[in-house]
Amino acid sequence: MEGNLRTDLKLYDEAPGSHHILKDVYGFFGTSLSNSVAVYVGVPNWKQDLQLLETYAIPTIVCDPFGDDSEWSMAVLEKRGKIMDWMNFLKDSGCGTYFVNPKWVEPVIEYPGVFNGSRDLGPDTVVRMSSWDSLVERAYALRKRPDQADAPEIKFAICKIELYQEEITILASLLASKHRPSLLYVRWSESPDESQLYCEAAGHLQSSGYRLISTNVNGFFVYHYSGEDIYSCCSWMEVSMTNPIMNLIKDEVQKIIKEKYGGESEVKPDNAETS
Repeated sequence: MEGNLRTDLKLYDEAPGSHHILKDVYGFFGTSLSNSVAVYVGVPNWKQDLQLLETYAIPTIVCDPFGDDSEWSMAVLEKRGKIMDWMNFLKDSGCGTYFVNPKWVEPVIEYPGVFNGSRDLGPDTVVRMSSWDSLVERAYALRKRPDQADAPEIKFAICKIELYQEEITILASLLASKHRPSLLYVRWSESPDESQLYCEAAGHLQSSGYRLISTNVNGFFVYHYSGEDIYSCCSWMEVSMTNPIMNLIKDEVQKIIKEKYGGESEVKPDNAETS
């Protein structure tokens, strides 16, 4: 089960704002890496994105709904079939040491959501909205493999969300879909410990099966999908004032006490009699 895999991280390099990445990408994903894809949302700093693109080296759809860096998007699209031009572009941009296959990167002016259509983001701002299903399928199509009747299941491996004040909406649509990317990079617009709105969003994310494994100085929170979805483990049909999650928390506490001290231990309520 993926939840038992090691998720050891390291800094990409010592440069300020460096991303935390897996120490052993192939050991983590195994053979599924050959069928893995990624979706990035937001392009405030495409040079930092190269760290992730190079590390995980899988087909990636980059959603840039507000056109934050149209120059970079055009460079990718224009130079996808001209590797030398692409490498010269990276060198001229001050990041020539990266090796990123431009054929596996597709920038799109689209907003991820639960269905294909359009989204009204304010006065005179309407953007195309694409479902997570379609984004994942289009990322896999970048591999340009012939159609196969027994084609392996596509693995949504990496998702990066960095779109100011839009991450809560985007995450809600992701959790409403069938997809659970293995690693999730989120840059919260406000600290979850200081904002009630972002506190609830981060709490919902972790209750939905994601485990926080890293926070970064540049504001990124890295989550790993462990599959331990609290919501699906609880019964929400019980007529009681007790939150169903409390029973799971009690079981976890008892397990920790037993492992640490041995023997049978029982967590008693506050009003229980003690001898």
